[in-house]
Amino acid sequence: MNYFITPDLSSITGGNKYDKKILNYLKKIGFKITNIYPTNSSALTFNFFNTINGLPKRSTLIIDGLLASKMYCLMNTIVRKYRVILLIHHPVSYENNKFGVISLKLKERMIFSKAHGLITVSKTMRKVIQKMLNNRKTIDVIQPGIDDIYLRNNQHEPKNYNLICVGSIIPRKNIESCIQALIHLDDKWKLLIVGKYENDDNYFLTINEIITQLGLTNRVKFLGVINKHSDLFQTLINSRIYMCMSHYEGYGIANVEAGALGLPLVVSDLPVFHENLKGFKRKYVNKNNYLEIAKAVNDLSHDISPIKNSSLMSWDDVGSKFKRVLDG
Repeated sequence: MNYFITPDLSSITGGNKYDKKILNYLKKIGFKITNIYPTNSSALTFNFFNTINGLPKRSTLIIDGLLASKMYCLMNTIVRKYRVILLIHHPVSYENNKFGVISLKLKERMIFSKAHGLITVSKTMRKVIQKMLNNRKTIDVIQPGIDDIYLRNNQHEPKNYNLICVGSIIPRKNIESCIQALIHLDDKWKLLIVGKYENDDNYFLTINEIITQLGLTNRVKFLGVINKHSDLFQTLINSRIYMCMSHYEGYGIANVEAGALGLPLVVSDLPVFHENLKGFKRKYVNKNNYLEIAKAVNDLSHDISPIKNSSLMSWDDVGSKFKRVLDG
């Protein structure tokens, strides 16, 4: 039997989207696989671990890397009973620290090294993971795909001056740099922020304080989560520039989707963005240099060059590659 052990996939993130697309593809082609995920209740943590430990011997467990670090105490047991493959979008230990949190790095080093197989989403992440291992092993890279709606459309002719960024409102996304750059742009520029947030979250409150202090209340709009795909598509099409000032990313699906639509991209100068945004209209910037960010926005707003990215894959292509790895 095959089991895909993931976070609760109901929330909208790039990692969750990848997991859902893979799961849906495998089920569509008749591959026998069951999704197991923990609930939000910490009271059920023991039951969740107990469920995993009770699965039939010699099963294949595909475990999302986000959960792997939380399964540290189980790893020695399950690698003896099951074939364990880890899907690592990015090591959790680097989530909020560019050098990695030592305690988490040590856990992930052991977990990654003991797994029978490793899959990640970019060549950049493969290099990061390889340096963390106790031993040399094959790490399969299976990049995300994009939905057909993005593959079919790349006619981008905005009539406004909307900037847009898409992603959960968390410190790693560095939304404050997008906001700070606004003060160096003409008042015609507005910033739309699409992503999950909580009104009482400290980071969200900090961002709102920055907006108020800079007098940008009328130029920044939080749209929250846009669940309907066609609505998100339309919001992107109606924007002039896509921004992503993340401190750290494993891939950045939303960036690629925006680029495929023809939106010019102003993004952090991260190695993974150099890897996966080739052929798109884009500028790499110092994520904390607000003047540089603003200049990139102005420069790209006049760029009429066509996009030439020919490496985009459908999710069926991605699912097929994933199955080949599972088949060995």
